[in-house]
Amino acid sequence: MLARALLCVAFLAQLTDCLRPPKYVWPLGNTTVHREVMSGRDAHLPANDQCFVFSDGYPDFPYRALTLTGEDGSFVDFYMRGKSDLNDLAVSMWVFPIGEPEGTIINYMCETGNVIKIAVLESLLFVSFWDEYGVSVGATAVPELLVADAWNHLVISREYESGRIKVFHNGGLVDDIDDDFPNKIPLPGKGSMRLGSSQKDKGDTRFKGRFACFQFYMTTPTEAEVKASKDFCKPDKWKIIPEITLETRTIDGVEKGCVTDYVEPSEMGNAEPKECEVMDMACLVSGLNWNWVLRKNNWKASSRDTAYFHRIAKDQIPTASDNSILGDFFATDKKVCTRACLRVKGCRAFSATPLQPGEVEGESAANATTRCALYKKILEATQDKPGAVYFSLR
Repeated sequence: MLARALLCVAFLAQLTDCLRPPKYVWPLGNTTVHREVMSGRDAHLPANDQCFVFSDGYPDFPYRALTLTGEDGSFVDFYMRGKSDLNDLAVSMWVFPIGEPEGTIINYMCETGNVIKIAVLESLLFVSFWDEYGVSVGATAVPELLVADAWNHLVISREYESGRIKVFHNGGLVDDIDDDFPNKIPLPGKGSMRLGSSQKDKGDTRFKGRFACFQFYMTTPTEAEVKASKDFCKPDKWKIIPEITLETRTIDGVEKGCVTDYVEPSEMGNAEPKECEVMDMACLVSGLNWNWVLRKNNWKASSRDTAYFHRIAKDQIPTASDNSILGDFFATDKKVCTRACLRVKGCRAFSATPLQPGEVEGESAANATTRCALYKKILEATQDKPGAVYFSLR
């Protein structure tokens, strides 16, 4: 009898190992913030904020949950690489609506428009899919699904061959629809998926609540795989364990955890940083890209999350000095210079100078409009440079 029981245990363990895992997992907790833990892919966060509200997490997860407040800029973006189209797919997340559920939960867009949208409107959970031409390829609506002020596990899948949409709530199948929309329609694999807000529909309500363990599948999970998805929210299943330090600060009366120093994991999987030879905002707000920038320029990250800049001079900048310049780089605009000074430890001032024709060469030259210089001292502006501006940090 004991041998039979042990055999059954071994069989169940093998069965669990055969269940297909999610492709990507963002725990969205205070130990990981925006890090994806299966391949090392970053989420992109609002450019003006590296401080986050964390609340009590899902009871089975060993971390607190990221909380989106429903205010402007309170969202998380997941950028998809687009190496291949999306056929079978599913999204999974744990969500805790604060108050009556309302607003956009997920909005995935490609260059031409919406691809996936999941939102709650007047107690209905609406799920919609579009192809790259904006043609609807699937939709459903489920009434009275999400429970207010409680944790809900939500899984939504779309099958490529049939167009069938399934909705799971807390492990149970609550909707299974094969409608009259076209089948065998791939969805664009390159785009941005926003959690907590729509991306272009400005009139849409933002979702207010806690989020934990957002997962993306390149398969349509079975009921067993839906129930097993929780296992991949725990660190023993992760391929990458991020090293993140948070400092508690009170900002506008709200206690937040602020990223003070990001240590890149040693095992990066297939994630590759953007080579920021010309710096844009994505270089500054993505953890993966920002670490590349820090290494390249031999900078250290600042712990500042806000700053005020005072213009010292127009059409003039300081004379170049090796003792005062922290960095000198090409950028897409002046805002990048401002943000870089904010994020680089020791930066006290910066200049932004329009580029002259032919000043930067290479494929990325078309994106560069500005030359930025960061200074570790506030210097007198004595060199004439038409169009340049010089700022100090207060």
